[in-house]
Amino acid sequence: MFEVEGRVGRLRLNRPEKLNALNDEVRLALGEALDELEERPEVSVLVLEGAGRSFCAGADLKATAYPPVAEGEWVQRRHRTGSWQRLLDQLGRIPQATVAALHGHVIGGGALLAAAFDIRLAADDTVLRIPELAIGMPLTWAGVPLLAREVGLPAARDWVMSSRSVDADELLRTGYVTRLVPRSELDRAVATCIDQLLSAPPGPLAMTRAMTAAIGRATPTLATGWADPDHQHWTFTEEEYRASIRRYIDGTASRPS
Repeated sequence: MFEVEGRVGRLRLNRPEKLNALNDEVRLALGEALDELEERPEVSVLVLEGAGRSFCAGADLKATAYPPVAEGEWVQRRHRTGSWQRLLDQLGRIPQATVAALHGHVIGGGALLAAAFDIRLAADDTVLRIPELAIGMPLTWAGVPLLAREVGLPAARDWVMSSRSVDADELLRTGYVTRLVPRSELDRAVATCIDQLLSAPPGPLAMTRAMTAAIGRATPTLATGWADPDHQHWTFTEEEYRASIRRYIDGTASRPS
């Protein structure tokens, strides 16, 4: 869901029954909103939140987070596999300052989506996890360099290689989030952050956002993300991946919601 009121745009991941798992329909809706925002510099702030009990449970493993990939030319398959990475890149090009409001589960692709935002606020019930290695695939979407840019290589290495759960206090300590509040106060904290951003004149705010986004893109390791669609497509061909993801889905289904 996307709406604009005055100088503020709001995006909501709105699949609460699936913990806002990411599929191709979600990607297309996000892309349409970002396309519009690129042409609306009078909008100064973009806020992203998740409906229901969690921000985002990551890619929808029981469906697909990617466009349908039929048999065809390699170049077509490769382009489709890089669709989410291009969306995260687009977040760095829009003129708006971006704010992500996190609560509950922030998993895999959802953690990377949030990492592409300028400011991340979190409720104290937030738990992040990067489970890609546990399901038999390397982290793609330029995820490793993106996380290393935001929290440093030691923390990124730990989170990605261990697939462990990371609680809200550690997210604050590492800088993944910069504001941590009780769950009941998250909406108020987001409103305060918006007011603070809007207190700056639109021109200087947009210039500063563009400058910090450019500095972020200049992180040298982000250049290595060009190969991630190839890594992703290669992974999908491996039986090791298929067996691991079946075990992961079965284990998730057996856990209480």
